[in-house]
Amino acid sequence: MTDHWNELSTQIDHEIAQVERRLDRLRQARSAIASLSKGKRQPAAPATPTPRRRGKGKATLKAAKKTRPRKTPVGHKLTRKLPTTGSAFWLGLLGNEQRTGRDIVDAAMAQLGLDDNARDAIYSRAANWFNGAVKKSLVVVAGQRDGVNVYQRAG
Repeated sequence: MTDHWNELSTQIDHEIAQVERRLDRLRQARSAIASLSKGKRQPAAPATPTPRRRGKGKATLKAAKKTRPRKTPVGHKLTRKLPTTGSAFWLGLLGNEQRTGRDIVDAAMAQLGLDDNARDAIYSRAANWFNGAVKKSLVVVAGQRDGVNVYQRAG
């Protein structure tokens, strides 16, 4: 039973340390803001949450969610952040040619200078973009090659 109490005590100590670190960061941010405003005092944020109106004017407070830190899957290594890939990027890779999604992902990997660890993420981005682009009529499915859709620009 004492192990249980020791574990709870350790957890509480850990949470207190996290809160203290957060308070330190908030104090540093507040002093940075104060130094930027050159002596002009900023109004303090309200200490209590403001009620949200819903329905027939009844005030309700949204309950605070408990958040837990995300756990990284076993064997997963976090790599550098991937560059943004917007509509212009994918349309540029497609050009005026008919290309498969696989060809476009290969071209994206080469253009962004990424290794094979990022292939799944880039493939997912490409698939999401192409599904939306087909719905918006930016891109059309021109046919199939070896059972894989071939895309081209619309119009």
